[in-house]
Amino acid sequence: MADENVRLLDTTDTTQVIEALQSWINGLSILDGHLWLEYIEDDQGLGYCIKANGGAITDEDILGNFTAEVLFIIYYTVGVIPDGAGMIYKPLNDLAAWFKANGTTGLSIGDRRTPSEIKALKSPTDLSGKDEDGSTTFFAVYQLTYDEEAVL
Repeated sequence: MADENVRLLDTTDTTQVIEALQSWINGLSILDGHLWLEYIEDDQGLGYCIKANGGAITDEDILGNFTAEVLFIIYYTVGVIPDGAGMIYKPLNDLAAWFKANGTTGLSIGDRRTPSEIKALKSPTDLSGKDEDGSTTFFAVYQLTYDEEAVL
């Protein structure tokens, strides 16, 4: 996205896309827990959350139709890391494998939006070691590309 013709995607568009992704991913039943939006609420404890990491319009025509990319991160916070810590990564890796095999099958992100590609950009990794409370957060980075028709 270093191209000078790239411009930032409107925050409202990004939020709508992330909310649709959250609902869709929860419906896939790949993660072993609920995927929350933006953060885990205090009363929810540990688990998964999805957060937008920006969006950009990468191509646009004279009518206002455009192609956009939305980067998103899925965080997974656990209280105890079991032996064989690779098992912690398994749900996030399974999600990436599902994206690779099935693409955007079943994903609806709005009437004028057509998802075209979803992929993992960064494999799951430890965010910063153990927190003060002893929990550890892992994350993986993904990207959704979609086309949007202009309102005429």
